[in-house]
Amino acid sequence: MKSILAALITLVSLNTFAFSDVEKIIGENDLVAVNADASNIPLKYKELVNAFGLMSMGCTATHIGNGYVLTAGHCFWAPEELVKDQPCADTTIEWGVREGVTSYLKSTCEKIVAAQRNSKNDFAILKVSLAPNVAVGVELNRKATAGDIVTIFSHPEELPLRWSKTCTVESVLDPKLSPDALQHKCDTNPGSSGATIIDTTTNKVIGIHDGGRLNGPAIGMNYGTYLTNQEVLDTLKQLGF
Repeated sequence: MKSILAALITLVSLNTFAFSDVEKIIGENDLVAVNADASNIPLKYKELVNAFGLMSMGCTATHIGNGYVLTAGHCFWAPEELVKDQPCADTTIEWGVREGVTSYLKSTCEKIVAAQRNSKNDFAILKVSLAPNVAVGVELNRKATAGDIVTIFSHPEELPLRWSKTCTVESVLDPKLSPDALQHKCDTNPGSSGATIIDTTTNKVIGIHDGGRLNGPAIGMNYGTYLTNQEVLDTLKQLGF
């Protein structure tokens, strides 16, 4: 992680698009505290809950299989250019933290396989040791479109797992967000950064949540990175997904 951190000066000086990493509650707070046995969320999501992790720096992670994990690039101060094979041994992830139950597994980050943060992408793909035996699949063959129904599980404020309920992928409504961003209104809060955006029809990941804005003509919008963006897609396919 030190080499990525060293690129922070470059990021601050060159990145002309002002990302916010302050996730937002939009309208009423819909976040649901997931209980120990996940009996208070729809049954279709119950098998996924052990694939969501609380990262030691306060972001949210998702295991997608074979020890590979998705999160946000800004959690590691990723630079504008794509970087690969960075150290991260000081980062750990606790899996399965819910109301009334502690983590069932603690993973250590072996390396940051790829990371980037610019006006189009804000993502990191990690390789961890002691990987969970539960994973969420990824959708790489279809880009999500406006109207698709999605959901998010995250650790806002480093709390036990919260469910956002559902929202839709929005049209490009907020001009201050990148036209390449996945815009949505599922509730999040600081600490939700890096949580995956999941299609409720397939239960597969279609994006990574990155931040949000409360002001502007969209009257509040959260946003993320599409998995089908070329840099993300190429890396995942190289890893065998």
